[in-house]
Amino acid sequence: MWWWKDAFLRLRALFFRREMDEELQAELRSHLEMQARKNLSAGLTPQEARRQARLQFGGFESAKEECRDARGVNFVETLSRDLRYAFRGFRRTPGFTAVALLALMLGIGSNTAIFSVVYAVLLAPLPYPNPDQLVMVWSEVNGHRSPVSAGDYLDWKRQSTVFQDVGAWSGGNFNLSVSAHPEVVRARINSPGLLNMQGIRFFLGRDFLPEEGELGKEHVVVMTHKLWSERFGSNPHIVGQQIRLNGESYTVVGVLAAGMADRFESQLVVPLAFKPEQLTHDRHWLLVMGRLKPGVALQQANAEMDSVTRHIAEIYPASNKAWSASVESLHHDFTGQDTIKGLWLLMGAVGFVLLIACVNVANMLLARGTVRQKEVAIRASLGAKRSQLFTQFLTESLALALIGGILGVSLAWAMLKAIVAILPPFSIPTEADVRLNLPVLFFSLAAMLLAGVLCGCAPAWQSSRWNLSNSLKESGRSSLTPGRHGFRRSLIVIEFALALTLLGGAGLALRSFWKMTRVDLGFRQDHVLTFALSIPTTRFSGPEQTVAFYRRLLDKIQALPGVSDASASTGMPVLGTDFGMSFSIAGQPAGDPSSRPGAGFTMVTPEYFDTFGIEIVRGRVAADKAANLAG
Repeated sequence: MWWWKDAFLRLRALFFRREMDEELQAELRSHLEMQARKNLSAGLTPQEARRQARLQFGGFESAKEECRDARGVNFVETLSRDLRYAFRGFRRTPGFTAVALLALMLGIGSNTAIFSVVYAVLLAPLPYPNPDQLVMVWSEVNGHRSPVSAGDYLDWKRQSTVFQDVGAWSGGNFNLSVSAHPEVVRARINSPGLLNMQGIRFFLGRDFLPEEGELGKEHVVVMTHKLWSERFGSNPHIVGQQIRLNGESYTVVGVLAAGMADRFESQLVVPLAFKPEQLTHDRHWLLVMGRLKPGVALQQANAEMDSVTRHIAEIYPASNKAWSASVESLHHDFTGQDTIKGLWLLMGAVGFVLLIACVNVANMLLARGTVRQKEVAIRASLGAKRSQLFTQFLTESLALALIGGILGVSLAWAMLKAIVAILPPFSIPTEADVRLNLPVLFFSLAAMLLAGVLCGCAPAWQSSRWNLSNSLKESGRSSLTPGRHGFRRSLIVIEFALALTLLGGAGLALRSFWKMTRVDLGFRQDHVLTFALSIPTTRFSGPEQTVAFYRRLLDKIQALPGVSDASASTGMPVLGTDFGMSFSIAGQPAGDPSSRPGAGFTMVTPEYFDTFGIEIVRGRVAADKAANLAG
């Protein structure tokens, strides 16, 4: 139990320094008196006995330092003294201090801001219980993944044994009628139990019951906390009430907890209830998520799903031949490789900014150190060791880096606000919570310490190797040898090399961006306005009524003053389409349905090409202005 006594003595020496020093002084004097009495008994005179005792005992101050070192608190005292001296030096040179702090603030602040995004998107664990168990299950053909058909999903759910549960979802728009002006709201169409399987918390109510996934019982809804507070006034009695979606009544059964769910594109969740015509194996439109059983690895899950898909293909060869399944970890599954590469490249770029700042500050410290040669020489002549001088200069740079880092974190907070504001919607995963959290602050602290060491090592090494006699003879004038000048020149070369590398990369990026803005996209982009309109499928009894509705709508829009053309389409140019199909080429053998080529398509009205100024190179557009959108 000796260790706790030693710890107690060390803590007492740290927090009760004055009392311990007084006790040490008294103890040293008693030892001195004992030695003097021994000398006196040996026949020396009183004065000679005390003088010999002092010579034998040594200096009081050196003895005190040895005792403090033995107590293990001299480091704290030295650090405190060095910090006080450093701050006095900063106050004496406000111009140098301001420039150095500005450089470090920009370097550390930019790194902290970008690392916050990188950590949230790429490094942070998913905000779900046991996130490693969550996987996406995709259909796969010819090495390309695809959404899943309803028939495949139900067969997977029945036949697989590696999952605790499997859920599916799709998306859609609903007209929410809360006031006289309906609002189009994006919704997720979930299989019952999917929210609970993910571990998404509820603020009020519950997830869907299994029976609410059946036709006729699916008119229930869960809403996000954001929608509940903005559109329903945070009504605490909302559960059980009726709301109007697409002109029909839905019962509210739950409100999701605030936080991650509020960042989802969808603000409502309704049950997935399959219609008879949807229960096929050839229409792929569902996203499927599963939670693996404890101890099940991805390789084992993929092996079982290969067996399941082969069995399904034997039963439905026309639609499932050559199709398989792929089980992938949910983490990064919706993050594109271009996004991942872009984030790491951006992290590397701001890393160069920090290195440039460190080299710049190191050069400033070297220049500042040349005018302190006489000061260092005097301190060394009074007994300061080279290690103490090295520690003093390094402490100054670390103090400078810590102050700059604190300012940089404040700058990073403002930069994050701007980054989140200008990011395109849903350009990063909705699970990514971009903010200054504890791991990001630890990274900032590491960046501060690294910057302090990089900035301070060169000046500290220089100060410990000065020629002290020359420094005193030169009365403070610079006595740096050509080799030391060469070291400073090397740092300047490194700084310029880093700056030119960063500038070259930025120039290439700007040049690429400029060229992208000059690319002819093949359609006009000026004086074009677009809007989305969701029409419930239950509103019209047949395609003729749907076509008539859109034709009346387009005629009224085109009759407005200032409108030259109006058209309707299921997608926008460049943005792609959600529709796709396989096809056969006329005059060639149709072949196996699973091996036919496929393509995405957009359904448009004949005026679409005139509206966007798209030139028809060969052929023509449909002449019938009442052409069916489905055709």
